[in-house]
This record gives sequence, C-alpha cells and structure tokens, in this order.
Amino acid sequence: MKFIHAADIHLGSPFQGLKNTPSDVRERVVNSTGKAMKNMVQEAIKNAVDFVCIAGDLFDNPEPDLETLNLAIDQLEVLSDANIPVFLSYGNHDYSNNKIPSAIFPENVKIFGDEVETKSLTLQDGTTVGITGFSYNKRAEINARIEEYSNKNNQFDFQIGMLHGSMDGLKSSEAHYAPFTMTQLLGKNYDYWALGHIHKRQTLNESPIVAYSGNTQGRHINESGPRGISLVTIDQQGSTAVQFLRTDVVEWVDVEMTVQKGMDLNQIIRMVIQIIEPLEAQQLKLININLLDSNVLDADILEELGNGLILSQIQKQLDQNDFWIYRISLKVNSEIQIFSELDQEFWKKAEASVFNEKKVQEKLGRLMELGFISEEYGNDFDVSVLQDQVELMLKQRNALGDERNEN
Repeated sequence: MKFIHAADIHLGSPFQGLKNTPSDVRERVVNSTGKAMKNMVQEAIKNAVDFVCIAGDLFDNPEPDLETLNLAIDQLEVLSDANIPVFLSYGNHDYSNNKIPSAIFPENVKIFGDEVETKSLTLQDGTTVGITGFSYNKRAEINARIEEYSNKNNQFDFQIGMLHGSMDGLKSSEAHYAPFTMTQLLGKNYDYWALGHIHKRQTLNESPIVAYSGNTQGRHINESGPRGISLVTIDQQGSTAVQFLRTDVVEWVDVEMTVQKGMDLNQIIRMVIQIIEPLEAQQLKLININLLDSNVLDADILEELGNGLILSQIQKQLDQNDFWIYRISLKVNSEIQIFSELDQEFWKKAEASVFNEKKVQEKLGRLMELGFISEEYGNDFDVSVLQDQVELMLKQRNALGDERNEN
C-alpha cells in the first residue's frame, strides 16, 4: 500500500510582508501554494499511489475566491483521471461551510464531516483500508476530539488516522487546536497517523509512525527550508517507510554572517555575495540576511543598512530568478557594550520590562488592523528584532552626539 500524506496546502495565502518585492518575484511567491499543489498531484501520479490524504487547510480561508476554488477542482480532477482517491478534511483555516460546497469536487474526493467517521477503501489487490478523521466546522476547535476516534477495526487490513491538531506540550506558535496526547493516539492501534496543522515536518513516534508532513510551501521566514509531502509505503507485514518529496517552488532562507568593526559598505556587500551565490538555486530563494554583531559598525554604515541602499546594491549583483533578498536584519551582540556604564545599566532594566511579547502586543493593539503595520509585524515578527533595532538606533544617536548635553 502506498499513499501521499499532505497537509496545510493553504491555497490562496496572501503572503504579507513583501511590500518592496518586484512584481514578477511577488507573482511567483503568491502563486507558489498553487504550484506546490500541482507538484503534489504530479508526485502522486508519478509514484502510482493508491490514495492521497490531505489533513486539513487545503485552503487558507473558509471563503476562497473563484480562482482558488477552480485551481483546487482542476487538480483534484487530474487525480480523478488517474483513478487516485483523495481523503480530505478541513482544518481551522478552511473549516467546512457552504462557501466551499462539497458538490463542486469530483467523485474521487471523500470529504470528512464535522463528526469523526471512518471511510473505507479497497485497493486493486484486495487490501482494505480504513481512514478515520473529521473536519472542523469552526475556526477554533479547542476541544480534544481524539476520544471520538474508534479503536482499530479488524475488518480492515490497515487503518489510518487523520487529525488536524496539536499534541499537548508541543512547542509551536500554532499549537492551540484539537489537542491530543501520544498515549491517546497509540491507544487506537492505527497503522499510521497523518497529522496536520503544525507546519514543521516532524515524526513524533516511529512505530507506528505518528507524523506531521509539514506544509507544502513555506509562507514566511519562520517556515524556512524545504517543504513538501510524505510518500508512505506500508507492506503486508506492517513495515512502514516514509519518503520526503519536495513540492515547494519558493524557499525561505535565513543566512547569518558576522560583521567586523571598521567594515565599509563594499566589504559588507562582497561578504554577502560570497555567501549567497554558492547556494543551490533549484527553488527561488527569499533570503533574510542576519548581520551579527551589527553594533560594532559605524553609525553611518548602520544608516545605509537601514535605508535600503546596501540591500538594493546587493540585489543588483544577484540573479533575480534565483535569489531575492527581502530583508537585512541587524543583530546585536549583547556582550558588546555600546553605552556608557550608567546608560548600559538603564538599558538592561528597560529591555527586560519593555521588550517582551505581551508588552509589545499590548502596545500594538488595534494598530495591527492597519495594513502597513500588520505587514511589518505579521507572521514572522520577532520581538528580539525590534529590540535590536532600538538598540542600534540609540547607538546611532549616541555616536552623532544627539543625546549628549556637553556643557
């Protein structure tokens, strides 16, 4: 038996945070989730799988536009033409509602309702499979649903659990919905658990395999690295093999480099180019450059880094089809003191009370409803980035003498 485990395709994702990206690059990024789904479909056909499981969040929102709906229908029809069944559950982003009518999908698509149920499938060789799951009917499914799953039914040769949710104690920004424990999953005696909702690809248990396939396309810098699907093979003895198949067409990349005191603009540009050019360019790479120890740089260099001049000069020397640097992040070394001893003491006290996520979110408040604010402080916002920016601004003002009263 061979099947695809996919999740979190997020068709129609808006991809915020690319305000300074050229239109052709932005278009490739915006279309990337659709292209990733097409890649998934082609992998399913190429590997002659018996079926496909999509464990939640096929769509990025519960009211996808017509273009997004048609893309999904077209690709599911490609699988239908190849006689590949699809088992689909809705998650917290695309929870089931009349804006996504099930009747629009081809007959090969089996959609789970909002009650836990088991759908059966008989393969060409006579193997019987039970696939158990449910769809969200609201965005916030905070209740545990795992106890509604029946134990393995012996009428099936194999049984697979599909669950869009998070394990108790799992550290993730997405870990809120449909909680479960490993003991609960293993107690069902299923042969494989196809999980969705957490976008990081990870295996939580080896036998039986309990795993997140991760999302098919990274959507911001916190989803960096290769993204894709799992090709799962289970033999008649129950031995399971999982192969990662890459589907993404845009890869978010974090690059770190350490600057030295006294570096000028040209030296920084050459250092960045030397590190980026050797990167494999199979996918368009959206790059965030982290300049470590930035607080050793001169104030005028920090100014040029902050106004985008160096960013534009670097981009001119790179192939736009392969690389796009969308941000230079200035990182400070807290061991390097940039203030006087007294100022440093005040700074340490201030940063502890001001730069924490709760305090920052309180201050942002309804400002997040403004487009340019949410774009700047959206999915990939890190409080430490704001802290570094403030510290470097203070250094610039000190270096220029703006804050000093010299009598």
